[in-house]
Amino acid sequence: MRKKLLLLGFIIGLNFTLFAQDININETELESVLCKQWEIEYALMGGMKVGQMPGASDFDFKFHPDGKYDLIREDADNSAGIWTYNSDGKYVELSIEEKVTSRIKYIDQNKLILTLVSGQNDPPGLPSMEVHFKPM
Repeated sequence: MRKKLLLLGFIIGLNFTLFAQDININETELESVLCKQWEIEYALMGGMKVGQMPGASDFDFKFHPDGKYDLIREDADNSAGIWTYNSDGKYVELSIEEKVTSRIKYIDQNKLILTLVSGQNDPPGLPSMEVHFKPM
């Protein structure tokens, strides 16, 4: 019984660390770090490092100080979106056409970590995914 409680506590603790946000800078500092072009370095799915999936297109982000960003795709099917900084939640929220698509949970001069936001129509039990970017 004690082992089950320890295992349950470990799983709950792991889930809290997966969703922790870690942007501890003000909005002015954030703009100077965020507003540039970022390219994918790698992704983590369920804690495992994964390369690019076959058939998946590569993409970059280019952030602008006016709260907008460009999603630049390999196939030139680009999109524009809006980024907003939630200083209380310590994350940056990205949306396209008024739909939240992802959150930036960590950023510094050399790394940006983005998590995908599940939609209501997504199947339950999808593994958590983190995409790591580096500046271009």
